[in-house]
Order: sequence, then structure tokens, then C-alpha cells
Amino acid sequence: MAEWIGRMQNQAVIVSVFLVVGVILSGGCGQNGSVEAGEQTGQEIEDVPGRDGNELNVPESVAAAGQQEENSLEEWQASLQEGSPEELTAQALRGVSVVRDGAPYFAVSYEPRAYKNSFDCWAISEPYQSMATVDTEAMYEYFRILADMEMTPVDGITREQAGTDKDADTVFAAYYSGQTEAGGQAEPDRGITYYFGKQDAEGNYYVEAGGAIWLVDGNVAARLFAVEPYDCILKVVSVVNVETVSKVTVEFADNRYEMRLGDGMFLWDGKNVDSAKFYELYTELMSIFIEKEMPREEQGNTDAAGRALLMRVIYERNMEDAPTIIQNYYAYDDEYASVQVNGMEFFLVSREGLGRLQRRIEETF
Repeated sequence: MAEWIGRMQNQAVIVSVFLVVGVILSGGCGQNGSVEAGEQTGQEIEDVPGRDGNELNVPESVAAAGQQEENSLEEWQASLQEGSPEELTAQALRGVSVVRDGAPYFAVSYEPRAYKNSFDCWAISEPYQSMATVDTEAMYEYFRILADMEMTPVDGITREQAGTDKDADTVFAAYYSGQTEAGGQAEPDRGITYYFGKQDAEGNYYVEAGGAIWLVDGNVAARLFAVEPYDCILKVVSVVNVETVSKVTVEFADNRYEMRLGDGMFLWDGKNVDSAKFYELYTELMSIFIEKEMPREEQGNTDAAGRALLMRVIYERNMEDAPTIIQNYYAYDDEYASVQVNGMEFFLVSREGLGRLQRRIEETF
């Protein structure tokens, strides 16, 4: 039931963005919207055909444009004025990064872009290299754990005694100190690094932040470092604002299709079509659901060598700063396909679902 509810929430986001195009797409980063959606169903079909990943070739100019977005957390951590834990609120947060056992574990930041949809301005740079769509509701639940954390000041203890002087797990928070209920500027103006040290006899953690040492409940600290990045994303492969797209190319082993739009025209393989039909098919391309996360050791920057490519989708953009999005779907096992977005691979999707989408596209064209 929980999986079904999550899928319906994802579908609601997709529908709100692409079926109510005139309302949503003009807004830019700022407001969120959703509508109800029904459950998707489908009967089993045979596997999607595939061929070696090197046989479906992307033009060099397009491949060069596929890229990952930059994020601001490192710059913020180096340059922001030190803030105070007492003034932090969840609404004021613009970025959080977590270092666990000496390694980056989770990082999310507010990265507005002119080409992004309103709800899509948050980016998870660790571990997903900004290649996933953030579930802002789950993200703010995590933010509230940090912002509502009760901190009791401790006197007469050194950093060494508290264990915050070296090898500490850390949480960095960037926020805007002038935040009100009505809102605030996009850029943060303060930053706090929380250094989590040793535990006292009651299991509370010593934490250094804002130039002081505090005690924090051990259960709260555990929740901060138990965050699962996968729980903080919407389970869709990509959300690409249709208003920023000039051409979409969909390739299978034996067929290739083009969707173009611009100047009020909607084209399928060069033929004019009704805008409603165009948006309906575009929404289906956006509705490829993530089924599960790949094992961590398989994630990251991957190549095509020796793998069967089932489908490729290329989103070419009409805005200078908007990156081309290249999605490659590779055979993973009998049930799943892995999805590579601009060279980065983190998630698995249903091969059966890809088969249904291929049939839908071939029937449409």
C-alpha cells in the first residue's frame, strides 16, 4: 500500500506539471502544485528488444551537452557568515550536507534555475549528483529534525573532552536569517556546522556549533545521521520542463521517433498533431517510475561497454543554460533496467514498463 501511495504522489506531480501546462510552466521556482491521479495498470508483455549500447549513437554535439548541474554547498560552507542554532528554522534552510564516518553521505541544496519547474529547484548533489527529483515533503521533514533539535549549553568542557576537535561527524546547514512566514530570499546568508562528538553517560551527544558546546539527545542525533537519500526523492527518472524543450528523440533498437515543438507547432516525425495529444505522450515519457535504488557499489559514472541498450531518450533544450538530458536504459536483469542520466547511474526501472511505453509510442506514431 505504501508503495502504491508513493507512486500516486509521483503521478500527481507529473500530471500537475504537464497536463496543466499553461498554469504551471510559467511560474519558475517558487510554488508547488498537485492534482489527484488514478492508478496505472497494464498487462504483461514480452521484453523490450535491445542491442549493444554502442550501436545507438548520440551525435557528438548532443553528447557533449549532457552534463551534471553544479551545486553551491561547498561555496556556502567556505564563505557564509557563521550563524546561530537558536535562529534556525526549517523554512529558512537553503542547504544541508551530512558527513558520516569521514565521508560525504547526503547533501541537498536550493538551486533555482530559469529552466526548472517550481517544485524542482532542490537538488541532491550527494549521492545523486543532482540527477534526481527531490521529494520536498520528505526533505522538510528532515529539515525539521535539525531545526527543532533541542540543544542544552554546556560549560567547562573542552573540544577535546567533547570529542568535537577531530574525526567528528558533521551536519552543515546554510540558511537565510531574515526568513519570515511569508518567505525569504533564495540565497542563504548564514551557515552553521554542527560537530557531533562523544556521548555522555545518558547517551546524549556533545555537539559544537555556533562557537559553543551543547548537549543533544542521542535519539535525535541518530535520526539526523540515519537519513536515507533514496527516501528524499520522487520516484521518477526525470522531470524536464516541456516549455524548455525544442526536440525529444526516442530510440529503440529498430525505430527512432522525434517530437518537436515551437512557435505554436507540435510535431511527431514532422507531422502536425494536436497539442493535447503531444502533451499526453510527453507526460508518459515523464512517467517512467523508479522502482528501486541500485547497490551503492554499482552507482555513479558508468559506460555502455558490453551492455544491451533497451531505449534512449534525448531532451534537447531551447534555453542556453538548460542542459541536454540523455537517458539510456540498459538491461539489468530479467525484471529491471538500469537508467543512466547524462552518464550517471543510480536507479532501476521496470523492463515491463519500458515495454508498455515502447508499444504506446509505436502505436501513437
